[in-house]
Amino acid sequence: MHEGLQQARAPIFDVSSAIEVIHTGSYRRLPKSVEEIGTQNTLFQDERRPTLKKLSTLVRAKLLETLVPKEMSEVSVTDGIANVQVDGEFKVLLTLGYRGHFSLWRILHIELLVGEKTGPIKLEETRRYVLGDDIERRMAVADNPLTILYTILHELCISFVMDTVIRQTNVLRQGRWKEAIKSELVSDSHRSAGQGGNNAPTQLGQDGELDSSGFRIPGLKVNYWLDERNSGSAESDSSPFIKVEALQDMQIKCQHSSFVLDPLTDKEADLSLDLSCIDVEAIILKAIACNRHTRLLEIQRELKKNTRISRSPTDVVLKRKEDHMDVLQKVLI
Repeated sequence: MHEGLQQARAPIFDVSSAIEVIHTGSYRRLPKSVEEIGTQNTLFQDERRPTLKKLSTLVRAKLLETLVPKEMSEVSVTDGIANVQVDGEFKVLLTLGYRGHFSLWRILHIELLVGEKTGPIKLEETRRYVLGDDIERRMAVADNPLTILYTILHELCISFVMDTVIRQTNVLRQGRWKEAIKSELVSDSHRSAGQGGNNAPTQLGQDGELDSSGFRIPGLKVNYWLDERNSGSAESDSSPFIKVEALQDMQIKCQHSSFVLDPLTDKEADLSLDLSCIDVEAIILKAIACNRHTRLLEIQRELKKNTRISRSPTDVVLKRKEDHMDVLQKVLI
């Protein structure tokens, strides 16, 4: 009878646990064995702020003891995440905790800023993962991890820039600029443009890692105002040209075959590329406008030397129409 009464009695309800769940919406006193079943532990709301503050302090301390390349235009820390950016090239979100080691950098996100009018270049998810994983492993064993990060992503961006320049030029040559320009790749072996422009120093090897050996980014030479008497290659053509190439320091340089003046400033023309909005046609139009202006100034100077034509300072004047200057300004800016 006593045993029957033991089984029939009402259970002792866990009132304290019920009150905690009702008031806080959670329960913190689960056995350790039950907690370990979960695949990922999450912080409670009142624990997040101090944890993120502590993580931000650790990230800032790590940045202070790490060499930051001068090319990185922005380095900031928010909620335990370091935002590292190079204008016109890439942006990376970093934190600490690579493979559980809080002394090593972990990459959270990589975003390329190199692009065209249609927008920046998008990396495929799998390629971004392989790229990030390889950079993390290289940073883990490097004395200057941020330098490794910059070098790899910078070379990748430069290769994308040259690929875009070559592709846009090929499109122009097959379209409305077909008879107006010619181009060729410029490299150690002076390969022709028909061989393509996909060689870059940053490639994914068979094992998924980046391979930077044995590659050199080819430059591009674009001739305009073609000499109709010369149907040979762009190299043997005496027509003016623009050369876009990556120098030994892996910086993109766009230069004209001769000295030209900007008609808006009357100073040496700057033909630099906007890496975030690459537009080869705009560069060609700007080069033509600057070259034409420079030649007109030379003609004006020669005419002024001719005493039969120029007898006073106002006899030979180079005039610029307002509507023509408006068009030039849109092209040159």
